[in-house]
Amino acid sequence: MQDLNAPHMLEMDWSGKVRGWVSAQGFSLPSPDGSRFLRATDHLVVEDWRGKSLGQLDADLTSYGLSTWADDGQHICGISFPPNSSPDMGTGSLWIAAPGERARFVGGPVGKPGSDPAVVACSIKNNRAIVAGGLTAHWPPGGTSYLITGDVELVNLSTGAIEYAHQYPLGNLGGQQEPGTRGEWVLVVASRDGRYLAESGVFNGKATIREVPTGRELASFQGSVGGFSWDGSRVAVAVSVGGTTESRVITWMDQRVIWHGSGVAQSAFAKPDSSDLLVGRSSVAGDWYDQVVVREDGTSSVVVMNGRVWSP
Repeated sequence: MQDLNAPHMLEMDWSGKVRGWVSAQGFSLPSPDGSRFLRATDHLVVEDWRGKSLGQLDADLTSYGLSTWADDGQHICGISFPPNSSPDMGTGSLWIAAPGERARFVGGPVGKPGSDPAVVACSIKNNRAIVAGGLTAHWPPGGTSYLITGDVELVNLSTGAIEYAHQYPLGNLGGQQEPGTRGEWVLVVASRDGRYLAESGVFNGKATIREVPTGRELASFQGSVGGFSWDGSRVAVAVSVGGTTESRVITWMDQRVIWHGSGVAQSAFAKPDSSDLLVGRSSVAGDWYDQVVVREDGTSSVVVMNGRVWSP
């Protein structure tokens, strides 16, 4: 997390204890276990948690923001584009790389014209990556902006084959002069292993868990999903309850509530090889935000409050 008093990134363990810090300059994309991260300056370098270089990453400086760590904690999967082309042209190529190695291009084109693709899950174990195309829409036209998902693709990391693809109905995206009705917009998050998608309706308050590549709907419930646990069995979800919004961690298969608290669950970071989640939440009014560790047994601890370490 960012140190509010210095240009540092603080390293914290899952109890909330600060273990060290590194320079914030160019800091980006920590690995799932926090042992390494990507630094972008005049080139891309992977460093360990002490700031020691582990090697340069063979990737374009313009593409690292569209990448994610693979589940082995060693590789990074991302998307690059041909010269003089924009991300929304549907011409992206999927790559996978590790520090000190040449990047391997595994598929293309990925992404659909009109949306900006990014890798949202990459699994070496399951030999797959999920690419989601995002775009900003407005409703009513010209009014409130929403980040929505236009399409998803499941890519085989060995062959580059697209094993699952789906485009969501968009309809009127809310441009000032755009006619017609809007679609049932959704925002999609993926499980770390690339097995599940959570499709959260922007307006209908309903979330659907979908298996890929079968496309089979496994569960649906009220709420908006912020992320999955490492094994994909639990999700952090924001749920409307009695006129207010509550944050929950549930097992999506049976909707059993493991933990609940105030505020809107907006994100969730999974602890590797565990059911623990780091849930990012805020008040509806936006006057506070925090990060809370929710453990497998449902106990919890607030570790960050309004950007400051908040732990014993």
